[in-house]
Amino acid sequence: MKKIFYLALAVILVSCNQKGKKSGFGIEEDTGNTTTPKTVTKKPAATPPIIGERVTPGAVIRNNPDGDPLVSLLDYVPVHCASLKKGWYPVSLDIDITKEEYSKPIFSKGRKIKVNGVAAGQLERDMKLSVATNGKKMWATINGYTEKKNIRTGTIVETALVNYLRQHKGRSVEDMQPFIHNFQLEEETTLKPYTLYFNYESGIDDPSPMYRLALVCQGKSLIGILHTRPLELTGSTSKKMQRNFTMQFLNGIDKSLKDDFCYKFNKFITSVD
Repeated sequence: MKKIFYLALAVILVSCNQKGKKSGFGIEEDTGNTTTPKTVTKKPAATPPIIGERVTPGAVIRNNPDGDPLVSLLDYVPVHCASLKKGWYPVSLDIDITKEEYSKPIFSKGRKIKVNGVAAGQLERDMKLSVATNGKKMWATINGYTEKKNIRTGTIVETALVNYLRQHKGRSVEDMQPFIHNFQLEEETTLKPYTLYFNYESGIDDPSPMYRLALVCQGKSLIGILHTRPLELTGSTSKKMQRNFTMQFLNGIDKSLKDDFCYKFNKFITSVD
């Protein structure tokens, strides 16, 4: 069970303020404010899975809150965000690099950067960066901070989920499949008879991140949302769990079912180092 927490963060995208936007990163942005169609598509959308929050035009990553700029970004570039702290997000950005840069990871001010082959901005100072490879591609990671206003609200998974549940009244696993697909949520069946569809925390604050958000299902029905970041969901009641998790049970869930899930999850999560 422990090994599930050592994967990288899977994360995110559904926009609140633009409809049907096409991104150079190969992702179609859904709006969070559209009217629910009369017929809900049963199959997941045929768009690539999505990870990472997206920035607004002119976003800058700095070395500290209100600090010196490290990199200036173009619109809609994907980044990973930790929890908001006093109006600033700790963020990380993975940029494409060459074999030569992988061997000697010194990067100069003014260098144009790409993310997944797409132009993403430029460096604003000379720096040495951590590099990595998966055997197929190589990248360098920029860590820093960006203001709250620089992250598109609708690309935050918690906001996107609240919007999705507001627009789609169905609460079956089938009804949730488009969201599960679009946010690349992974499936966990350890806590039988419950199935969790989850992503991980960013890994910025913890190299072995735990769950960030999970859809908790029993049988073919969604019974609640497990989360670590703020999430306000109407039509639910909250229950504090171990290790700073909160469970939002949908209204109408039987008390015995709630108690059973809480017991099993708390036992499970406290057994993980």
